Amino acid sequence: MELPQIIYIIAVFLYLFFFVLFLRYFFWMNYSNKYYWSRRRPLSLLDLKRIAREKNKKIPMFSILVPAREEAQVIGQTIENLAKLNYPHNLLEIIVITDEKELEKGTAVTTQQVVEQKIEEFKKRKNAPILKHVMVPYDFDGFYQGMCIGKSVPSTKGRALNYGLSFIDKNSDICGFYDAESHPEKDVLLYIAYRWLSSDRKNLIWQGPVFQVRNFFFLSPITKIASLYQALAHEWYMPVLMRQLPFVGGTNLFIESKLLKEIGGFDYNALTEDLEIGVRAYLEKDAWPEYFPYVSTEQTPENYKSFFRQRLRWASGHIQVIEKFRKVNNYDLQKKKAIIKNLLLKGEVEWTLYQLAVLIPVAVLILSLKGLIKPVFLPAPLEWTLRSFVFIYFGFTYYLYIKYLKFMKTRSKLHTFTALLQLLFLPLAGFLLPLPYTSALILRALNKQPKVWVKTPRTQEAVDLSVKNI
Repeated sequence: MELPQIIYIIAVFLYLFFFVLFLRYFFWMNYSNKYYWSRRRPLSLLDLKRIAREKNKKIPMFSILVPAREEAQVIGQTIENLAKLNYPHNLLEIIVITDEKELEKGTAVTTQQVVEQKIEEFKKRKNAPILKHVMVPYDFDGFYQGMCIGKSVPSTKGRALNYGLSFIDKNSDICGFYDAESHPEKDVLLYIAYRWLSSDRKNLIWQGPVFQVRNFFFLSPITKIASLYQALAHEWYMPVLMRQLPFVGGTNLFIESKLLKEIGGFDYNALTEDLEIGVRAYLEKDAWPEYFPYVSTEQTPENYKSFFRQRLRWASGHIQVIEKFRKVNNYDLQKKKAIIKNLLLKGEVEWTLYQLAVLIPVAVLILSLKGLIKPVFLPAPLEWTLRSFVFIYFGFTYYLYIKYLKFMKTRSKLHTFTALLQLLFLPLAGFLLPLPYTSALILRALNKQPKVWVKTPRTQEAVDLSVKNI
């Protein structure tokens, strides 16, 4: 057999191999449905009271923290959605954390103005949760229970959260974390309270799925496809991932208040403060997060440039976490080694594998044009099977579009039809979506990785009435 024929056989083998990897989605689907989604049950305050009596516990109080810098367009809607959560309002406080630096920009409407207006509105309502507004000083050092140092400190999400933690109610049992455009399911607090009351363990953490599809019809073709597969990963794959890693995602996240205080809050320098705190909580307190099947909808970056920058930060933060804990010697060595190994497998190793997978068709095309690939005879059933794969991939992507359509802000029939046509960009998306992760590896090798936390811009879904009023 000549070399061009051998290369062809290798390409066919790899094509089959990566299709087998694609089939893992259905294993993940069965696992997540069996152990999580099928176990959702109707819950009420009466159920919580009954369990509390049986366990001799009190019904937990929640503090929901929302970091919001330059979020005037979306924060009002988010506050309203959080206020509608199905939970006793005397046991719920919402803390919106803004940044003093926003006031220096001189924008027409600031996040601070919207939040203060909501506070005034809540005072007039008969049944509203406690709404607090805290503003991070420009010179806050970033540490949990830190201080003002008289000079400007870079703004990060971890820094804002550490500042906000100092203002939670002294009776707070559980802290929840949502982004400024989060819309969680209404019964999520009932479920977390149920799990808290039912558990006999200490140092509890819960992480739920985030479907970043709400602004789907505002997205570019590539980020449309990214949003669908991200939602699928959170619904089907995350329950499997969280058996191997103490992964937390930073939003739709709940952590016991006592645990947060004991481990000293967040690492304000971390690019991915959520992953960092998940790993640290495990190494210090043996806390392992539990997946919960209640969705929060959010946004995906509108264009590929913003998407690339966000994912590059995530990937660089993943690498940063590995390097940080490699250098720390005051943790159990076996636990640390196991976590770092899994972080490498689920990070650098998988990123490289996926990038190679999407490079194979390009490499085959180039080699074919140069005459370096010569097809060999394949059995007809195998040949037709290989040809069918492309229709399976497109069909599966269309299935995801239909599956998550109910979580998207509705648009006109024209926008809906256009979105369907844009799913045909799947081959290009398959090539572009792993690029931020590959870039993170290359930039780290060159010591040029991102070192500054950068805020992801939002899509304006609809004009907030609070903004109009201001």
